[in-house]
Amino acid sequence: MLIDTSKCLACKACQVACQQWHSLEAEDTEFTGTYQNPPDMSGANLTLVKFTEKEAAGKLNWLFFKDQCRHCEIPTCKTACPLKAIKRQTNGVVRINPDKCDPTLCSTEDVKPCQQACPFKKDGDGLSPIGIPRRDYVKNGSPVTTKMEKCDFCYNRWPAKPESAVLPVASRKPACMAACPPGAMMFGAADTMKRKANKRVTYLKANGYPNANVYPAGLQTHVIWVLLEAPGTYGIVPA
Repeated sequence: MLIDTSKCLACKACQVACQQWHSLEAEDTEFTGTYQNPPDMSGANLTLVKFTEKEAAGKLNWLFFKDQCRHCEIPTCKTACPLKAIKRQTNGVVRINPDKCDPTLCSTEDVKPCQQACPFKKDGDGLSPIGIPRRDYVKNGSPVTTKMEKCDFCYNRWPAKPESAVLPVASRKPACMAACPPGAMMFGAADTMKRKANKRVTYLKANGYPNANVYPAGLQTHVIWVLLEAPGTYGIVPA
């Protein structure tokens, strides 16, 4: 998947579509001075549009970043899981098997092995031990704890045998992508997506965005982004 942040409207349709497809409930939220809501991914939000304010040439710019699991080519979360509950499919999708996942059995620590092993830490400070998989949120004022949750690429929307699909052809793609109004997401073969990303960066650099780049750089993942500024500006790692 290629996510072009230069096209993102921060409408959060992707967040809603993800919750709907995975039958996740809406967690408690509150206004904290930013439209980024909820504040982070959780057991009830597998993707989140992050808002960053940046001043440039005396003007305030909003930078948007759709955060989610990167689906690493070599998933360290899978290696770290003692229950072998995390699977990497041949097409690159990394997903958690809920029938095998039991956080109470894998570790007595609050931060679980899959979270510790994930290279994409919470808040982008590089110090927090909390990686992408999450399991906690608050509903109606009460804490809720789930099994480990993360983006699964909506693998069950695009089956290996198209003739067995229950969805129309136009919907055989991740729910977030199907719901995105400006078409900020593309989905296809890795080499094709990389070429499109590099072409888009070249265009943006020539049209007023000299810091445009492809993220992540140097780490193989099955989700890549076109960013308008350096990754550190968005508070994400690796920078």
